[in-house]
Amino acid sequence: MSAEKSGTDGHKDGQKVIMKVENLSKTYIRGKIPVHALRCACITVRKGEFLAIMGPSGSGKSTLLALIGTLEKATDGKIILDGTDLTSVPEKLLPRVRREKIGFIFQHYNLIPTLSALENVELAMRFSRVPKKDRRDRAKTLLEDLGLGDRLNHKPTELSGGEQQRVSIARALANRPALILADEPTGEVDSKTRDSIVRIFKELSEKGQTILVVTHDPEVAKECSRALQITDGLIKDN
Repeated sequence: MSAEKSGTDGHKDGQKVIMKVENLSKTYIRGKIPVHALRCACITVRKGEFLAIMGPSGSGKSTLLALIGTLEKATDGKIILDGTDLTSVPEKLLPRVRREKIGFIFQHYNLIPTLSALENVELAMRFSRVPKKDRRDRAKTLLEDLGLGDRLNHKPTELSGGEQQRVSIARALANRPALILADEPTGEVDSKTRDSIVRIFKELSEKGQTILVVTHDPEVAKECSRALQITDGLIKDN
């Protein structure tokens, strides 16, 4: 069971709660043996928070990310994000919820190699039926804001790891999500690039973007407004 600490999340009282995880559990059955990957997790996340999730391999942090991202179904409990109970959304509507409310950032970037940086960011908005000119303008603005104004037409293989991750950050921001989920976003870059990416996250947080990052790196976690530790499926608020 998580221990939520009132007044210790780095935000002023009354700031909007953007996500509430209530008694969230996930149990897998392997053969006839139940494996409790997550147990009665309770988390309150406020708008603009930069939150770290830490824990050893197999602790449940990837399961938590998959449940919040609606990529897996919970065994029990609720996830309420920006006023929507994600656990009660019909399966056929989940892709739309993911597009509109959640931005994903991955360790290995997951960019489409045949598309340019600009096209990769545009693609996220195409599925949301944003008009072509609007998505082109927004993609260009996002990439320019992230220091990639001279890399718009470069394909992923022509970009460094740090540049590719900045493209993926722009893509995650494209549809103005309520929450960004970042899975080990600095795991493939050097320390200088890591610090640059963390700085970008902090700046986004200060502007009101909520970010939840899974990381094994204590240097990343210490820059977050709060860190949660998962051990054997149980969450502790550090």
